Amino acid sequence: MIYVTDRPSTAQLIRRAWRVADYLQAECMAVYIRAPFEPQRRYEAVERHLNFARDLHIETRVLEGEKEAATLVQFARLQGVTHIFLARPRYTLWQWFPGSNLIHEIVRLASDIRLTIVAERLS
Repeated sequence: MIYVTDRPSTAQLIRRAWRVADYLQAECMAVYIRAPFEPQRRYEAVERHLNFARDLHIETRVLEGEKEAATLVQFARLQGVTHIFLARPRYTLWQWFPGSNLIHEIVRLASDIRLTIVAERLS
């Protein structure tokens, strides 16, 4: 499962996860968690990434939820997902404290699911 965001590095994440799924002969799914009252401009960027995933024949889902980590992990468990791909986010110094950012929260909630955090490729 690929966690899709509006960041430009998401396209790279989709390609990486798609290649791994193809190698493992596994199904691949791209998921976006839409927050209530989200700005339309942000969703347009996400929609481009979801269309890219669809072009690669990856199933896509848009979920509604206020708590990204909890919604993502709950959906992954319901779908029987064994592997989640995430783009490495850029955090401020205060967000790096354990439990205060998305990655730490997903790691805490998904101890039974393999996580791959993909760093952005610098040009």
